Amino acid sequence: MFRFLDLSLKSTDVYPEVLSRLKAGESFLDLGCCFGQELRQLVYDGVPSENLYGSDLRSEFIQLGYQLFGDKDTIKATFIPSDIFDNSSELQKQLASKLDIIYTGSFFHLFDLEEQYRVARQVIKLIRAKPGGIIIGRQVGNIESGTYNSPGYIGERNRFRHNEQSWKEFWEKIGKETGTKWEVKAVLDNLWMKKGPEGMLSENRGERGARRLRFIVKRL
Repeated sequence: MFRFLDLSLKSTDVYPEVLSRLKAGESFLDLGCCFGQELRQLVYDGVPSENLYGSDLRSEFIQLGYQLFGDKDTIKATFIPSDIFDNSSELQKQLASKLDIIYTGSFFHLFDLEEQYRVARQVIKLIRAKPGGIIIGRQVGNIESGTYNSPGYIGERNRFRHNEQSWKEFWEKIGKETGTKWEVKAVLDNLWMKKGPEGMLSENRGERGARRLRFIVKRL
């Protein structure tokens, strides 16, 4: 229930670079921002909130974020309720080719493989068409990449879990399809997981072989 309090961006190796770039005026989107807690961490660490954007499918999360942090009248970040699959969404209208850094925390793993490809194509539309843009994230992965039937707040459905190799191959394929090139760094770790009789399991999904996958994808 309180996973949103586990701020992940600040624990990444690239966080000092993120802070430096955003303080210099570059732009940042938290895709699937929930309450916008990662954006508030950036503001706390000195980033001008004018450079920050958050988007979530559920607009009520954004409103709850204002209530939680009590900053509706002071934070200048732009929040855009949007469906990532909608080509005509406000997200695409406002931010296409305008972003330098995109954070996708616990986002890609919500979908099956074909949907993940669709998400990646949409994300590429948002990031500037030049080297240096980065996509940072975390998600449930698995030592054995593949499709797993997993519960969620919208019910059980098939979701694709990546390991380090499949995640790199995913971006290689996306790069070929879109005429872009990406450097991928990814690592599986045991955070969020627990030991069960059948091996390592996701805390709330019961998936054998589950791990957390952390990644940085940089445009070349």
